[in-house]
Amino acid sequence: MANPLDPKPDASLDSSSFLSGMNDSGATERPFADKLDASMAKDRSVIGKNIKFRGELIGTEDLHIEGTIEGTVIMEGHDLSIGREGEINANIHAQNIVINGTLTGDALADELIEIRNTAVVKGNLIAPRIQLDDGGKFRGSMDMVDTDDEMRSRHSEFKEKLVHPNLPPKDEAPSKPAAKKAFAPTKDVAKDSAKDAELADS
Repeated sequence: MANPLDPKPDASLDSSSFLSGMNDSGATERPFADKLDASMAKDRSVIGKNIKFRGELIGTEDLHIEGTIEGTVIMEGHDLSIGREGEINANIHAQNIVINGTLTGDALADELIEIRNTAVVKGNLIAPRIQLDDGGKFRGSMDMVDTDDEMRSRHSEFKEKLVHPNLPPKDEAPSKPAAKKAFAPTKDVAKDSAKDAELADS
């Protein structure tokens, strides 16, 4: 009979435990996602929850959005994260895209699109890797690109979606100001000028 005072075996060392593969918080380990979170926390711009933006948003650094964006978002070569308060109604392109809030629109990522458990996404997603957490809501299509050639093809197709409908095309020349009309004196001014000339002659 086992001595009740003997130390109990450590259940965490049991490889067959139902908790194996889980971390302390009870969620599966996500080394890539955690590394991404850490990198996005450094040197990034933030759009606060009280900011509303409409138009074409282009950035050359990582961006975190808690506000409301409508139009297009282009963060080529940089990471984009949408916070729980963030509400995006736009087509977006970034290196990595992490969604905690609401996205209505199509998204292209060069590496990863991650839909967290608080996210609501309606749109078509294109990326080499797409991750949907348990609880995240998604409606649309997922296109997981396999090759570099396929990615380049998706890039060229997606550029057409990254033009805000209310903005003029980038290659369109600005309209020239209307030419000034030559000044034509009125009849009264012409008569006064003629009288002044007569008086000067007399």
